[in-house]
Parts: sequence; structure tokens; C-alpha cells
Amino acid sequence: MKHYLLIGASSGIAQALISILKEKPDAQLVSISRNKLVTLSSQHIHFMSDYSAASVREIASSLIASERLFDYVLFFNGTLHHNQMMPEKQVTQFSEEYYHHLTASNVYPHMRWFAELPRLLCRDSIAKIIILSARIGSIADNRSGGWYSYRMTKAALNMAAKTFSLELNRPKSRAKVILFHPGTTDTALSKPFQKNIAKEKLFTPHFVAQRLSALCDTEIEHTDIDFIDWQFNPIQW
Repeated sequence: MKHYLLIGASSGIAQALISILKEKPDAQLVSISRNKLVTLSSQHIHFMSDYSAASVREIASSLIASERLFDYVLFFNGTLHHNQMMPEKQVTQFSEEYYHHLTASNVYPHMRWFAELPRLLCRDSIAKIIILSARIGSIADNRSGGWYSYRMTKAALNMAAKTFSLELNRPKSRAKVILFHPGTTDTALSKPFQKNIAKEKLFTPHFVAQRLSALCDTEIEHTDIDFIDWQFNPIQW
């Protein structure tokens, strides 16, 4: 059996991946989200969480008590726009409120779960931790500017994942950490920004979920961490 932990499971991509995993007879799934999921099966357990430190600790302790260890952990948490707050086009539009809102979704849930994951990973093989990030978090790839808050929170997530991968794999390898850029996907997160996206470059959640499923099943050279796109091509840090 293969055990999957999906964090941020109410996202469009996560829901598509759940549909794919349910077709795999050897897949045992635990999902976590702020919302209740209704399409559950005997191989699928769901927890609701507000991603506070207390909630994360409580769920992690419950998983430990049930002796669940995971081969694959996937993070889908993240946000881009909030109410009337949208990405900045210039620095004078920077808002601390908007920045803190993005940080609360794009960084904090991951950090709280990073603290719990070492005791939740499988012990007889190298686990995979796949984190949905974005190319926009690449410092080297920033050629257009703008979007200060989103860029900064994604860059912070990337650095947190890199640092966590180093800690996790000392003194011996425990997990492969992968930062995954899904491309522009037709979900609520990207809706306000799809107008100028070519049809062939706007991916369905199902397509991205297929790529994630393939990534779980693909043997990748073991370095502590990779930053890749949906084609599994490397992205500059």
C-alpha cells in the first residue's frame, strides 16, 4: 500500500488528484482542508483544520496514534488575491495587510506541518514531499517585476522548503523535497488573470493532477530538494 497525505485538499488541483488516487487500489489517502469533503471512500480519511499550530499538532498526533506513516506528502495551500486586494503593479501599492494575508496562507501552514512531518514519514524508504510553489518565487527568473507580496511569500516558501530539506535529511536521507510549479491552472486562484493566457497554456486541474501523480511514481535523482515545473524541468532559484 502507498500512503498519501494531502494538505490543502479543497483546492481544485487537490480535488482532481483525489479523483485520480481513488482509482488506484493500493492508494490510502488522508486529506486535510478548511472545508468538509463529501466524496469520501473507505480508503480516504479527511480532517478539517484551520491550520493553527494547535490544529496541526492535534491532527499529527491523531495520525501517529493510528500508526499512519506516509510515502507521499503533498501541499496545496496558497492564495493570491483577497477580497479587493490584488497583486501590486508598483511598490506604492504595497499593503502590509495584503502581505500578511498571503503569508498566512503561503508560508505558515507549511512551516507548522514541517515541524510535524519527520515523525509521519515512512521509515523503510525515501518519502516524497511535493509542495506547490510558483516560478514567480524564483529570484533569478524575475524579469518583469511587480507582484511584490506574492513573489516574496513564494520565495520565502522556497527558502523554508530548502532549509527544511537539509534538516530533514541529516544525518541520513529521509525524504525528497520537490517544489512544483504547476503552470497557470484554471482554478479560482488564477481566474482574475486568465484573460491574456493562451488557451494551450491554461491547464485544467486534471492535467496538473496527472502530472503530480506521475511525479509521485517517477524515480528522480536523489538530491535533498528540486525546484521544477510541470514538465519536470528545473527552475532557477
